[in-house]
Amino acid sequence: MEMDPGTFDAKKLEELMELGVNRVSLGVQAFQEELLKACGRAHGVKEVYEAIDIVGLCGIENWSVDLISSLPHQKPQMWEESLRLTVEARPKHVSVYDLQVEQGTKFGNLFTPGEFPLPSETQSADFYRMASRTLSDAGFRHYEISSYCHDGYECKHNATYWRNKPFYGFGLGSASYVNGLRFSRPRKTKDYMNYVQNLEYGTVECSEDPHADSKDLAMDVVMLSLRTATGLDLRSFGEAFCSSLVYSLCESYKPYIESGHVICLDENRQAIKVDEFNAKLRSEDDVAKGLAYIRLSDPEGFLLSNELISIAFGVIAP
Repeated sequence: MEMDPGTFDAKKLEELMELGVNRVSLGVQAFQEELLKACGRAHGVKEVYEAIDIVGLCGIENWSVDLISSLPHQKPQMWEESLRLTVEARPKHVSVYDLQVEQGTKFGNLFTPGEFPLPSETQSADFYRMASRTLSDAGFRHYEISSYCHDGYECKHNATYWRNKPFYGFGLGSASYVNGLRFSRPRKTKDYMNYVQNLEYGTVECSEDPHADSKDLAMDVVMLSLRTATGLDLRSFGEAFCSSLVYSLCESYKPYIESGHVICLDENRQAIKVDEFNAKLRSEDDVAKGLAYIRLSDPEGFLLSNELISIAFGVIAP
């Protein structure tokens, strides 16, 4: 259950636990009063600590903290403090998101990316590096581009998305992925109530095309896999789509493997040296036999994830 500090109490959380909730994700975002106000959060730092106490008192061991970097007026020492206080709170999992300003939103109308009071791209990258270093030093494993955890506390439902496995989503605007079909529920309460009623009557139909294009599926697999520390399983990908596609992907990533942004691994997940990689790139058979995975390096490769995933898309659907 995702919960905002200040919007629940011990009684409500206990009732949710009785319904089967066994994991809580707290949308803390920041530990500075001025930053919470700047990004329009309804809670303050006091509510953050109250929420942390409630989670502890209710006996939930498996809980996560969400943080946002690159907020308006955010300085490096503020970000460092938020990371430190998060570690001191001792969650099992931390999610770190970089602020995304979308055009047409209220936030997008107030702020322009890269212009004061928002950090520059260079500063945002430094925030990301700081999070990776601080949380890794504190014993968290950086298992996905935005996610850190102690061993055994990976977010299971997120792992389902990243592996492109089927799932149901419940609630306003929630998305589901069933039998290769993606569909969403209504975003407005009235429409959602009608949707549920029609669902009970068996009259709900999905308007999306159930026949997904193989190129779209391949791009989904690449995008989701490269966001994780595990990376893309080249052999499974080749079996599912095309072995020549694996070769083309590796060839397109050659400059980034040489720069260290992309890491190539053998079947034992041991890193393959650049010279060895280049030697295998001479033929499709050598690539198929010798290369098992590719993943992005932490943190530099993850910082280039959008560009690197776009390159893969260009190979899959030129």
